[in-house]
Amino acid sequence: MINTMVFTDDTSQSWLYRKYYFAGSNSRYWTFQMALNILYQKRENPLIIETGCQRMADDLGAGMSTSIFGEYLKRYGGRLFTVDISQHNLDICKGCTIDFADYIKYVCQDSISFLRHNEEKADLLYLDSLDYPIGDEAGDIQKQVAAQVHCLKEFKAAVKGGTVTNSTIILIDDNQLPGGGKPRLLKQHLQDEGYLCLLDLQQSLWVKGI
Repeated sequence: MINTMVFTDDTSQSWLYRKYYFAGSNSRYWTFQMALNILYQKRENPLIIETGCQRMADDLGAGMSTSIFGEYLKRYGGRLFTVDISQHNLDICKGCTIDFADYIKYVCQDSISFLRHNEEKADLLYLDSLDYPIGDEAGDIQKQVAAQVHCLKEFKAAVKGGTVTNSTIILIDDNQLPGGGKPRLLKQHLQDEGYLCLLDLQQSLWVKGI
């Protein structure tokens, strides 16, 4: 089927590859591809929840997640909640994703609070809030730990609130960075909870079962 994402060498049939691979410069491409392929095969009209929204139109350095998720849902059906504590960031995101706005709910709220009280079950949970220090701040251990603790708290809040179930796909950004990256604490927790890591690159992709 044309425009259906499958694991194939025929990349001409993959809209994700054509539009978001960026000649190999999108370091998050492969984890996005695998996560969305799994989602496509397992769920019709899924609910995707992401914490931390897209903040630039050509946000290649952060993967353009809201655009990618929004376009996926426009093509195949479903909904996206993008949660950010900054209304300014959300306003930018709305402008970047106007073509997919019918499939996106823009939520201005602390992500931990949202995940703790959200009553809908996520088919894909993407954790990317609270910036992890890079560049000149890369050695700031306090900021590293704060981002890692926040990421772990997000997941635990999502489990407690019922957003995460055993079938939820977990995708975490800012992996493989100095200090272990944003997912360092959560990855150990997921392993302890019996999750399986499918791909560990710039993002880390986990599932409870295949």
